[in-house]
Amino acid sequence: MNGNMQMISKEELMRKLTDVDFVIHEAVLYLDGHPNNKKAREFYDRATAERAELLAQYSSQYGPVTANCVKQDQWTWIDGPWPWQNGR
Repeated sequence: MNGNMQMISKEELMRKLTDVDFVIHEAVLYLDGHPNNKKAREFYDRATAERAELLAQYSSQYGPVTANCVKQDQWTWIDGPWPWQNGR
């Protein structure tokens, strides 16, 4: 994204978040067995940075994905449909 937040559908952003969560999980498993692998750690760091960007974009456009995404004075976590309800 690099500061250029384009409007992406709710479903597409959630899919991207799910994908990057899988990548992070796999990187963690690899790093558990190879803790000194610098390239793997850099890969993990890039993936977690990408996740943070996607999470911020999703939260700003569609609301919080998790309770710790609430950055407002009001508790907006309970507003609107839950992320897994697909707008129903």
